Amino acid sequence: MSPDGPRRAQKAGQHREPFARLVRHSIERVMHGGDESGELDFGIGAMLALLAAPGAFASILIVGEYGNTHVDVDAASLPAEYFFIVLAMATTGAVAIWKWDALIPDRRDYANLAPLPIRANQILYANLTALLLLAAILGFDVNAASSALFPLVAVVSHWSFGYTAIFFATHLLSVFLASVFSFFIVLAILGLMMVVLPYRAFRRCSVYVRCGMVAFLVAVLSTTSEVSAIVQHLSPGSTPLVQFLPTVWFLGLCQHLRGLTDPAFETLAKMAIVASVAAPALATTAYALSYRRSFAKISESMANFATVGGVIRQRRWHRATDLFLRTPFERGCFSFALKTLFRSENHMLIVGGFAGVGIALALETLFQSASTGGASRWPSAALLSIPLIVLYLLLIGLRFSFEIPVTQRANWVFRVPTNPDASECLGLARKIMLVFLIPPLLAIALPAYTFVWGWRVGVIHTAVVAAASMLLIEILLVSFRKIPFTCSVPHFKSNFPISVFFCVLGFIAFTSFVPIIERQASDHPLWYLGFILALTGIWLGLTHFRRKMTRFDSQPIFEERSDVGDVSVEVLNLSWIARDTERTV
Repeated sequence: MSPDGPRRAQKAGQHREPFARLVRHSIERVMHGGDESGELDFGIGAMLALLAAPGAFASILIVGEYGNTHVDVDAASLPAEYFFIVLAMATTGAVAIWKWDALIPDRRDYANLAPLPIRANQILYANLTALLLLAAILGFDVNAASSALFPLVAVVSHWSFGYTAIFFATHLLSVFLASVFSFFIVLAILGLMMVVLPYRAFRRCSVYVRCGMVAFLVAVLSTTSEVSAIVQHLSPGSTPLVQFLPTVWFLGLCQHLRGLTDPAFETLAKMAIVASVAAPALATTAYALSYRRSFAKISESMANFATVGGVIRQRRWHRATDLFLRTPFERGCFSFALKTLFRSENHMLIVGGFAGVGIALALETLFQSASTGGASRWPSAALLSIPLIVLYLLLIGLRFSFEIPVTQRANWVFRVPTNPDASECLGLARKIMLVFLIPPLLAIALPAYTFVWGWRVGVIHTAVVAAASMLLIEILLVSFRKIPFTCSVPHFKSNFPISVFFCVLGFIAFTSFVPIIERQASDHPLWYLGFILALTGIWLGLTHFRRKMTRFDSQPIFEERSDVGDVSVEVLNLSWIARDTERTV
């Protein structure tokens, strides 16, 4: 036997150790989720690339801000440095919030691991090890592109190897610690809630806590320029509220490590160091305390309780909806869709997250316009774009949430009574989106613009926003043939970057061109005629496209199939054709 034989056997035995396999199982559970979780599965490689993309794009966008005129690179780069710290914390925190349910053991873990001859402590240590590894992986991945590109761009006017190395090391350490802090704070909140609250109360409060954390991250991300301007003028004796933001702590740590002797930065650096040590310790303690309780209570909580029950109840509103919902199919599926949106945590987070980003961008646009613009008989294009920003992201979030199933194995309830020859899915999805479109227009946009600029501006602008939004709905549903929340998750592969590109392009067109056309039409009413003709032409093109769709392309689907690497046999589903032939005979 060769000398390497025992060594290879020992190495193979290490790979078969329960602890290593438990760690791998925990990582895969968090990254992929369960089959019935309804989560999007991009694959680990695609997910890591997607998380690194914001930092790369931001680094490229700031190239034009640095030239040869900067004397103090540290002071000039402070706003961008703060932005990257906020971006790192927001991205990592958003991932932890999205994977909220996967961070703790579920019923499938209990069914698979409880009968095995493995000690509960070993399972706990494996889960903690997996979470530590995930925090480190996310910290490096989210900041990989920005840590490589931003230092090179920032020091281009004062290049030296020593200064560049210090700049690079301090930037990487600051954004990495900010990412890890964000991850462990979310984990600590999760653990403390599980320790303090009963299971039912935890499930009911969970969605509100997650939405609150998302709103906080969006608010911090949308106020980066204002906060960085305040930090630049901090004094040792002053105590502005921004000093209580964790993002400011890590900015102070970065500036202090670069040799800046400002006492304010020294104080912030100490707070960042304490937070970097306290957050993992608090999260580990809370997770360990909640782990035994959650793992032991799984067998007692096998029922799937609703998370936000009571939002949509059975009420006497059927007569009011008879004019809006004409068929039994629409009535049943419409009620199911609304209950899903208001009771499912994942779907509420998707729609609420998109809407929160839209509200944050709209508020930033409002503040910038209020500080630069004066009184006018007609609002500026920026002020006209505010409702368009919110509605665009809200509708995109709704369309995106339609792709995520609640429980795919239960979609047989819809398969049995659904006639594949009846194309009712498009009308159903359109009416669901209209329910979320009409209230903001009538309750917010119309009164706000009417109060400030008069009824004429309010009515015209509301009509323009409504027409553009309804056309956007038709574009988003151009080839839609699913009952929302009942079809399997699409395979996001090569077409995902293209979809993101068109969404960004549509956002620019929807929130920039429409307000500009409306503003020009206020002085030259003939622009309204061109706007109406353009909307009519796009609508006719969509109608013509739908009429050209074949019978099989318009049938409802309940399972997405991948065209790449699929070796299964395609079935033509000729049963309905045969049935029609028998009827004819």
